[in-house]
Amino acid sequence: MDSSTRDAVEWTRASTTERAPPVRRDVRYLEAVLEFRGLDATRFGGAFFPEAVPYACGGEDRVFYWRSVLDAAAPPAGEWAHVCATPYRVQPATAGETVAPGLVADGGQTVVVEGTVGGDSTETELAGGVAPDVSVERVDGAAAVVSAPGETYRVERGERRELPLGERRVQPVDGEPTAATPVLTVRYPGERAFYHPAVDATYRLFPSFGLDLDDAPRELAVEPGPTVGEDAVAAALGVELGARPYAERVLWQAFVHTAFGGDAAPTLAQFPDGLLAVWPDG
Repeated sequence: MDSSTRDAVEWTRASTTERAPPVRRDVRYLEAVLEFRGLDATRFGGAFFPEAVPYACGGEDRVFYWRSVLDAAAPPAGEWAHVCATPYRVQPATAGETVAPGLVADGGQTVVVEGTVGGDSTETELAGGVAPDVSVERVDGAAAVVSAPGETYRVERGERRELPLGERRVQPVDGEPTAATPVLTVRYPGERAFYHPAVDATYRLFPSFGLDLDDAPRELAVEPGPTVGEDAVAAALGVELGARPYAERVLWQAFVHTAFGGDAAPTLAQFPDGLLAVWPDG
């Protein structure tokens, strides 16, 4: 039953006892984006909130994924040596494993024109697929080593490098064959605390925001729906947004609209470490 009314919403508390706990792993974190910058975009990113939010909290450098992007075949988090993130995938690797990052989609027929990891990207469709010959050979505490056609590049920790991969002919799906010079951008910020929902979990994951669900009222005097007020929900739950890291407010917006932005009464849970889980459809 939908327990939402026009000016109030009631949420349900779930136990985490039988729920798969989220991933929280200190791991070397690498980003790679392949852009075909000279092509005309045919798809424009429409995500309201970025999937990944990097920020510092309590002396911890985090990368927080609130929606699941890990493949079910990913190795257990305890075996990860590093993680490579692209606009399309997050690929953990074990020690000594070489990774071919997921730089394109749809068999290489969808490519990024301009984009970032975890955020919006503009894309274009090609009549024939491209297969970037790129691999992450090694990631250690000092640097990442990336191989591209005919070259090997070293990206130091804290460095961001743009690597032109050479001109090639491509065929846009609605255009004439044209020359393009894809650019591979690799960024290696170093070790990060990687947060992510459990693999195949149906919940959305969020930080605690300083909230203890044991003390939170079950009914909130806020109007749910697409125009739900983020500040109103914070006031109703007793969350002091001004005391939180600024970047975490993006996650707060995603939390509010995931939990209270629809018609159904949400189900919330809190793991022992304070992380929040949301099932938006109850």
